[in-house]
This record gives sequence, structure tokens and C-alpha cells, in this order.
Amino acid sequence: MYIVIVGGGAVGFHLTQKLLSYGHKVTVIEKRPKTIEELKSKIPEVKIIEGDGSKLETLRRSGLDKADLLILLTGVDEKNLSIGLLAKNEFKVPRVVSRVNDPNHEWLFDKHLGIDNAINRAALMVDELTKVLKSDESN
Repeated sequence: MYIVIVGGGAVGFHLTQKLLSYGHKVTVIEKRPKTIEELKSKIPEVKIIEGDGSKLETLRRSGLDKADLLILLTGVDEKNLSIGLLAKNEFKVPRVVSRVNDPNHEWLFDKHLGIDNAINRAALMVDELTKVLKSDESN
């Protein structure tokens, strides 16, 4: 599977390693020079596109039109949404998954705006902690 990831920070870094270990082809779009250097030194086999993932030209250079999956991991919800919309409408990417940074924005992340799956880290944390607390109460 060909996967494009926008955002090479901590989550992008670890996800890239995992996806490569499963045999997927991965391209990471990143604009921060320091992060790019870290990715290059620690994961030399990954293809890195330097640039702003919200720009059409950067997305073209990544080969997004051939991608099976786009994963949006920027820290800005508005950017993730706009990239998702471009991916679906301009590049016809079959599946787009996005991080939701602000829980108040979660309702925006749906198929109408190009996002097939949204991952809200705050909600995941609350769910997990609730399970832990319920488990502790039953003991």
C-alpha cells in the first residue's frame, strides 16, 4: 500500500517506522528542516518531501494521486481539513485519516469535508482513563 503522511513529528515518525515494518511504501511531507534531518538520519529508507502539505505542488510531488491512504498529522485542524478536501477532490485519494487536535472541532471531520476517519487524541485518552477507573472500582 502506498501511504502519504503529512507531518513528520513524533506521531508521524513512529507511525512511519511501523508502516515501513509492515512493508508499506511511505512518503512523509514535512516543512521543518530539523524534523526532516531527524527523519533522514533515523529512517533513511523513507521518502521525504520538503514543503507545506497544504500546497498543491507539494502534494503533487508526493505522488498523492497514486496514494491508497493519506494520513494527516499536522498540529492545525484547519490545515488537516483543507488538505483532506484537496486530497479527495483534486487527487481522488480513496481514504483519508486525520488527527483532530481540538476536541471542539471533531464534528467538522467527516466525509463531507474529505475525512474518512478522524482520531481525537483527547477523546481516546478520556475513554481509556474511564475504562481504568471503572476497572479500579470493580476491584
